[in-house]
Amino acid sequence: FILAGILLITYAVHALSPVTTSTDSAWTFHIAASMLRKQDINLDEYRGLMDLQLDYRLRVFNGHIYSYYPIATPLLVTPFVWLINKVYPLFYQTDFYTYLARHAPDNRTAKLEKLIASGIVALAAALIYLIARRWLGILKSLIVTFLFAFSTSVWSTASRALWQHGPSVLFLSLALYLILLAREKDSAFLWIVAGALLGYAYLIRPTNSLAVAFFGLYILINHRKFIFGYGAGVAIVLIPYMLQNWLTYQNVFPPYSYQLFERLASLQGFGEALAGTLLSPARGLFVFTPVFLFAVYGMYLRARQGQIRFSSMDLYLVGILLTHWLITSLFEDWGGAWSIGPRYFVDVIPFLAYFLIPVLQADIFRTPVWNYVFVTTILVSTLIQF
Repeated sequence: FILAGILLITYAVHALSPVTTSTDSAWTFHIAASMLRKQDINLDEYRGLMDLQLDYRLRVFNGHIYSYYPIATPLLVTPFVWLINKVYPLFYQTDFYTYLARHAPDNRTAKLEKLIASGIVALAAALIYLIARRWLGILKSLIVTFLFAFSTSVWSTASRALWQHGPSVLFLSLALYLILLAREKDSAFLWIVAGALLGYAYLIRPTNSLAVAFFGLYILINHRKFIFGYGAGVAIVLIPYMLQNWLTYQNVFPPYSYQLFERLASLQGFGEALAGTLLSPARGLFVFTPVFLFAVYGMYLRARQGQIRFSSMDLYLVGILLTHWLITSLFEDWGGAWSIGPRYFVDVIPFLAYFLIPVLQADIFRTPVWNYVFVTTILVSTLIQF
């Protein structure tokens, strides 16, 4: 009942929120439709709708038009595009495929993006609740879930369009939940599934390779007998991906994967970026989501409890967060370009939310002043996203 409530309320609030930000993701439905109709990933059939000189989202390779961005999100939403195409004639005089063939991305497709992205975020919120319930009671788990869904960029960015970030958050949340289950149940199958999910998370967004690596290191050190299963799960996803890239680009990685090396900032700007990603008035994580100052405190509590050690998963989650911060600070456009708030931090919000759990377990809230501070950061964080 509680999970159903989380799904429905989160979806309703996010879907009804009017703002859409379909920019990088604008051609998602066209790519998905091409996959469904032609079983390929090029956009040649939509050439007449495009301005190839001005549209930064498109690239021409060997005479074919491709999206510059990863195809994992369009592939993920193909079932929804198929369903939309089936019901579309009930409301309009044509099917959805025909509409896409005649129209470049527009306000209608942007609103549909928002509806699907809101569902993806609602599923992630339910998973965060399940993760929190492993340590907390119902009320405190609901607080963590509320913070995740409404007090972070999950609301103001991830659900506003089919960015890479929403699916990334979902897959990392699901992988974290399954890893928690797998280490308790000693289940080889769950490790394989977790590996496949993390492999797909990497396809969605290359910076998720950090999660693949750190979780792999955790398994290698603490659950060594399952490392080959985990690796097999990752390989199940990566091998077809690399084959597709080879057939398309004559390289095992698509052009998008090399952008980090093309967009590195100077060393002089690195210090500014390190500070800016956390404290910039326009992009700072702790400016737009001050409640995550308590996530840092949660890491401190775990360390004081002796949980930041090689045998504890907490150490590897901290490793993901720190290296993610360092790598995104290396970007020349560390601010996240045309967006609002700390967009590059959205992917790791499930791990930041995880470190709110020890804070809610702690005794500090017996002190009225800390209750006041905590509630104030929640209100500020939520109001900013709203």
